[in-house]
Parts: sequence; structure tokens; C-alpha cells
Amino acid sequence: MKRNGFFFFSFFSAVLMLYGCATKNDDRDADVKPRALVKVAPAYLGNMDNMVSATGSFEVLRDEKIKSTIAGKLEKVFVLEGDFVKKGQVIATVVSQESYAAIEGATQLLNQATTGAEKKQGQEALHLAETTATSAKIPAPFSGAIIHRFVAEGELVSQGTDLVEIIDPSTEYFVANVPINYVSSIMPGQSVVVKIPGMSVPPLRGNVQAINSATDPNSQSIEVRMKLNSIPSKVAAGTFGNAQIKIGEDRSVVLVPREAVYHNDELNQYFVWRIQGDSIALLTSVQVGLSDSLRFEIVSGIKPGDVVTTVGGYGLPDSTDVTVSAN
Repeated sequence: MKRNGFFFFSFFSAVLMLYGCATKNDDRDADVKPRALVKVAPAYLGNMDNMVSATGSFEVLRDEKIKSTIAGKLEKVFVLEGDFVKKGQVIATVVSQESYAAIEGATQLLNQATTGAEKKQGQEALHLAETTATSAKIPAPFSGAIIHRFVAEGELVSQGTDLVEIIDPSTEYFVANVPINYVSSIMPGQSVVVKIPGMSVPPLRGNVQAINSATDPNSQSIEVRMKLNSIPSKVAAGTFGNAQIKIGEDRSVVLVPREAVYHNDELNQYFVWRIQGDSIALLTSVQVGLSDSLRFEIVSGIKPGDVVTTVGGYGLPDSTDVTVSAN
């Protein structure tokens, strides 16, 4: 009995020891928190062009609706939207109202004829109406592109009816609404880059051409007209774009990659995750200045040499343990 009791006690003790060891290992495993993997880059001193951003749209100086010069029937329309025409090229022909009425009357007379004599009379009347009909040829007032066609062949039109709309692409320009607080910084000749969201065209370059001194009281902005070096034909008047106007160059500013900066829309606040030591990501509020497609200027919040996350930081709680990727 004593021997069996000793073995039972020894076995029970061994089980307790194993359970205790397993529990301690589980506790240690629970204390090991997963680390977020991030990529980082240092803040650095650099030069940045001083740019003013503004939205706007394309417009043309030469835009005209070609109208019918007489009342009558639209006999032919020779153009479609997107066609390019030369000055003087015939856009459409319109048969005069009187001639159209004569042709219609002769046609009706011929259709109602029952005898040979009546049919002959009808044919002669129709021939006379057609050969003596007067019509107007409507020419293009200048060389350009047809952007709208308002009518179809066979329609009855009045004098002054809009037939098509034509623009001169060489007079196309970009107008941006620049915030009024930048008015003193904008001058003719400054370089401009215009990008068109959602359209596969490269950035369009040009210069500030003119500034409208009148202020829009609703938007508190001024209109700035920009002449671009070239505009693809598919960029029609009315297309929206984003302009960057170079008003100067700032030197020795603190810069970080654009992807390092995050914006809180509710608080209207910018922030970064700054790496402390080599393993802790601190949520850090920053004040930003200028920016371009690659970089942000940091006015305050971090200094040159501070390391910030560029990938993997967004959404991390403050003071999160991280692992910095070597790549």
C-alpha cells in the first residue's frame, strides 16, 4: 500500500509540474505580441518648388454656332461631331422654303395623277420645281473642329436655326480658379503644369497668360488664364483639370515621401508614424507646407534625420512595436 501510494504521489506530482511548465510557457507566449512590418524613410533637407494648386477647366476663345441663313428644308449635312473642317468648306445645304413648297406641291400633284396627261403635267411641274429651286450653302466661318451637330437631314429649319457648333482648337486655353490669398504671387509668364484626372494624357505644360483682377465673392478666388504648349484633340472644352503654378522655390525645407503623410479628414490634421529607436512607431502630428507628386514639406512636428513609416503605418495604434523591413 505504501509503495503504491508513493508511486501515485510521484505520478501526480509529475503531472502538476508538467502542467505548471505548460502554463508558464503559455503565459510567456501570450506576452509576445506580433510586430507590424513597416517600411521607413528618413526626413531630410531639400529644395522644393513653391507651387500653387488650383482647379479649372479648358475653354476656347473662338467658339461659334453655325446657323442657317434661310428658312427651308435641310437638304444635306456634310459633317459629324469630331470632324475637322477648313474655312469656307460647305457644312450644309438648305433648300429655300418657297422652293421646298413648290417641290412638295408638284410631287403631290404627280402622286394624285390618274391619267397620262395628268402624270405628264405632274412630271413637268416637278422637274421645273427642282431645276429652279434655290438653296443656300452654309460654309465654315473658320478652320476648326465640329463639336456639336444639332440637326438631321430632312428637317425643316428657320432662318437662324443652329446647325452645328465649331471651335478653333488653336485658341483653346485653361482657366483656373486660384485662391485670392495667392493673387500677389501670380504673374504672367510663370510656368504651369496641368493634369487631367481620369484621362490618359501626359501632364500639359505652359505658362500663365493673364490674370482676371475681378474676385469671385462666392469662391474667394480669381481666374487665371494659362496658355499651354499643346493640347491633345481629345481634350474638349469644358474638361476639368488640376493646375500647378510655380511661384518660386523654397530651399532647405524638411521633406518626407508623400506616402509617409496621412490626413485625418474629421480633424483636418496631418500626421506621420515616427520610429523611435528601431522598433516603436509613434503617432506624430505634423504641420505640412508645400507638396508635389512625390514629397511633402514638413513645417513642424519632425526634424531632419527622423525616421517615418512609408508602408504599413496607417491604422497602427500609437506606440506600436514594429519590425522595420530591410527592403
